[in-house]
Amino acid sequence: MPYPDEESIAVAFTTQSHHAGSFAVPSEAWVRGEPGQQSYVLPWTLATLKDDLHVVGRQGSVTDEFTDQVTTATISYLDHSGAPDSA
Repeated sequence: MPYPDEESIAVAFTTQSHHAGSFAVPSEAWVRGEPGQQSYVLPWTLATLKDDLHVVGRQGSVTDEFTDQVTTATISYLDHSGAPDSA
């Protein structure tokens, strides 16, 4: 990020599992703040957050290993090197 002290990139977490390509957040992936029901991550839903505007507090945090898994899945949506040429 060009402004690491001011912005962050986030992916969507949800309690709905019906989204194709979503994956469950295992209990062991939560470092703190595990919700009362199963959560899923949507690695294609990205947002850039202004820390002082959009981030009011943390509801939880996950392990670095789970974050790496999410990052890999997100990159697969952004990497068009294997996609057919649309031109």
